[in-house]
Amino acid sequence: MDGSIRLGKIRGIEISIHYTWVVVFALLTYSLAVGVFPAWYPGWTAGTYWTVGVIASLLLFGSVLAHELGHSVVAQSRGIPVARIVLFIFGGVAQIVEEARRALDEFLIAVAGPVVSLVIGVGSLALWPFAEDVSEPLGAILRYLGFANLILAAFNLVPAYPLDGGRVLRAFLWGALDSVHRATRIASAVGVFFGFLFIAAGIFLVFRAPLSGIWLIALGWFLQSAAQQSYQQLVMRRLFEGVRVGQLMDKDPVTISPDVRVEELVDALLEYNVRSCPVVEHGRLVGIVTLTDVRKTPRSEWAWRRVYDLMTPSDRLVTATPDADIERVLKDMVIHDIHQVPVVRDGTLLGLLTRNALLRFLQLRQELMRSPDEIAEMVEKRSRHPDLRGG
Repeated sequence: MDGSIRLGKIRGIEISIHYTWVVVFALLTYSLAVGVFPAWYPGWTAGTYWTVGVIASLLLFGSVLAHELGHSVVAQSRGIPVARIVLFIFGGVAQIVEEARRALDEFLIAVAGPVVSLVIGVGSLALWPFAEDVSEPLGAILRYLGFANLILAAFNLVPAYPLDGGRVLRAFLWGALDSVHRATRIASAVGVFFGFLFIAAGIFLVFRAPLSGIWLIALGWFLQSAAQQSYQQLVMRRLFEGVRVGQLMDKDPVTISPDVRVEELVDALLEYNVRSCPVVEHGRLVGIVTLTDVRKTPRSEWAWRRVYDLMTPSDRLVTATPDADIERVLKDMVIHDIHQVPVVRDGTLLGLLTRNALLRFLQLRQELMRSPDEIAEMVEKRSRHPDLRGG
């Protein structure tokens, strides 16, 4: 997700916050310091209200992170990699690289987040009376976290895909129908329905409580949009099954020597209309240089600096072989957030696989199909008959 700030890693999972998180953090802190806590505990100083509001807001987002880690840890335990977790305006999202292969895995991953929120909520409310005897501010924080996490768990269990409840629904449908595509299509339709329901409720509410109504409208729009996109993404990703890197790679990519000056590199990028060049010496891949690398180099240094100074060396690159499965390479591209993968064998460059090539492939297949449902039926048939798989 663009506009994210990386905070670190937990269990190999990158943790980031989107800039929209700052907006919600500020609004939530204001709401707690000015509205919620003064109503619960009159008589505190303004400084106490704001301090407790900031701490409670941070801990709530910590709870959201714990919720997403619940999904992620279970996914990892089922052999499914997780790229990162991003906290943003609507809470958080765990970017699970690979779709679950079994309905049971989908169910366990989906239910893990609400279980974590439920545990935090119940635990906080259980400790609240004891903590309040020691410190009212501490009790206030636990009281708020308790109710907030219970609401978080309940909201996420709404059967609206791609919320957790919608994924639980998809898991049950998947098991009953023995078809992940049909299950996802139905669950997505339910998610779209709930999205429009939230929008309608928000329009009604906006005349009584404008801020709550606008928030509900935005949430409904996000939900129905995410439900549609999730189904389309599943179909698109399944289309890559059985396709090999060698079928989609550029077999004659623009290459450059490590000794070439940066200004000559810029001329090559403009002439051939490319964003990157594999760096090759005597037919062997030694690295790759991209437009981003050029932008990081002051223009005054273009005349004397060499490609070798800018490039990412080959030992740090994600590479693939021509017979590698496209779906597997695509996952690597998502995990490492890269736009191109050099295709090599025994150190020799054979081609370059780019995101543009993948998009062109998807566009062609979409044009040859009448609808996403027909694509899903084709993929379903291919998954059941291995002899039909291929390019």
